[in-house]
Parts: sequence; C-alpha cells; structure tokens
Amino acid sequence: MKNLNLTISVVILALAIVILGAFIYRGLRTFADKEKSVTVRGLAERIVDVDNANLTIKYVVGGNEMSEVLKEIERNNKKITSFVKSKGLSEKEISINVPNIKDKKNQEYGNEQYLTRYYATVKITLISNKVNVIRDIEMNQFDLYKEGINLNTQNEYYYEGNNSNVYSFTKLNDIKPEMIKESIKNAKKAAEEFTQSSDAKIKGIKSAHQGQFEITPTDDPLKVKVRVVSTINYFIK
Repeated sequence: MKNLNLTISVVILALAIVILGAFIYRGLRTFADKEKSVTVRGLAERIVDVDNANLTIKYVVGGNEMSEVLKEIERNNKKITSFVKSKGLSEKEISINVPNIKDKKNQEYGNEQYLTRYYATVKITLISNKVNVIRDIEMNQFDLYKEGINLNTQNEYYYEGNNSNVYSFTKLNDIKPEMIKESIKNAKKAAEEFTQSSDAKIKGIKSAHQGQFEITPTDDPLKVKVRVVSTINYFIK
C-alpha cells in the first residue's frame, strides 16, 4: 500500500511538471510572438504656395556734405515708396530703416585721401502677404536705377529658386493633421507589404515617432515643399 501511494505521488508530480512545463512553454512562446516587430517609415509631402514675403531694398548714397546726403536719402525714399505703392503695397507694409551713415574722416583708421567723406547705406523693408506683388517688385526693382538710385544688391539678390529667406510659408499648423495622417497611413501600408511577403500579420503598434516637419524651397520661389516622416514599430505575428 505504501509503495502504491508513492507511485501515485510520483505520477501526479510528473504530470504536474509536464503541465507546468507546457504552460511555461506556451507563455514564453506567446511572449516571443509579442516581441516580433517591424519598423517602417511613412512619408508625406506636399507642394504649397508661400503666404508671406519679406524683401529688403538696399541702396547707398555718398557725399562730402551731410545735408546733401540727407536730402538725397529723402528723395530716394520717396521714389522707392512711390514705386512699391504703385505695385500694390500699402503704407503699413513698408518700413524705412534708420540710415547707417559713416564718416570716413572721423574713422579711427581713416584715410585723409578719401574721395567721399560720408557714406550712407539705407534699407527699406517690405513685409506683406501679397507674395505676387512682392515678386513683381523684386523682379523689377532694377527699374529704380532709372530713377538714379544706386541699389546695393550684394548679399540681397537671390537667384531663382534660392530666395527662401524672402518668401515663407506660415500656415503649417493648417496642414499638419492631414499630413500626419497621411504619413501614418503610408507607414502602415509599408508594414502590410512587408508582412504579406513574409507570411505575417500586423497585431498593433509597439511604438511611434513623428519626425520634424521640413520646409524647403523649390524651383518656383512662390512654392515650397513640406515634408514629414513618421516612424512606426508594429507588433507582428
């Protein structure tokens, strides 16, 4: 009887070990399956119209009499203001900066053989959402030479497609939600294509990361490219 009870105990213990092992195996396998994942990226791009412009018109004036230099600045400012208004800008969209006037005679390392004593640089800034008007002014500002204005275009003139610091897009928040949705949709599509080719299925999102929005110029100065990439890690089985 004692041997029989011992045998039964051994059998029960053995069965318990087998059952426990099966549960452990099943649990480990389930855990391993959950840890299977794939990381994909979804891209969303759009070409949009710029909606703001900031153009600076710069010119220089020189002379040996301060009074004459100041009078010349006043005349030039009136000519430029009249020119840009004729194109469609209002007074509030025009900002005339304080002239930067240098006196060569009083400079620490001045040359007594100077040809012109006073040298003034004047900047007039145009800020407007009338981007087509600003573009027209930009492309025709050299007409101001005909008015006797000595434009200084150094570091101010931007070749076609590279004047992103003149034109900008400020309504990113208006298109952000739709672009994020589009990037996530494209990421899921990439994950589905991967799982189909590997006989797997998507189970859910393990982690997600939205990249920074990038705004870059295009060949058309009045259009920019907006781009965002979402990175998503999906559980697969």
